Order: sequence, then structure tokens, then C-alpha cells
Amino acid sequence: MQIGELQHAIREGFLRREDVYAELAEIVDGVKPGRTSPDEITVFDSTGTALEDVAAAAAVYEKAIALARGGRFVF
Repeated sequence: MQIGELQHAIREGFLRREDVYAELAEIVDGVKPGRTSPDEITVFDSTGTALEDVAAAAAVYEKAIALARGGRFVF
């Protein structure tokens, strides 16, 4: 982790790199399961180019729709 907000938490000692369970791609691709209980906390650090952010959001949305999870927000 060299960019993004997570680096600050690691540098300040609030979090260790080993505490990071998975990268978003690992969850979306099914390499690792997502949350298994409501008490688990998810932090998504979307640092990157806008295109990466949109691609990540689209992948998460499609996965949520396929699993009939989450909700739709209209702004």
C-alpha cells in the first residue's frame, strides 16, 4: 500500500498491512468471500483513476444485483 488513505492508518499505527483481509478484486472475483456477518467492517479505499473507480463500482453493483443484495439509490 503506497497510495490512498489506508497508508495513513498504517503509518500512524492504527492498522497493519496484515490486517487487510483482501483487495476488492479478490472479493469481486470470488477468490475470497466478502463479509460473513453484519459485525464485520468493510473499508473501501477507492484511490485510483476515475476509470478504475467506475469499473470497481460497476463490478460491485453487478455482483450485488446478481446476489439480490444491497439497494438502489436514486439521486
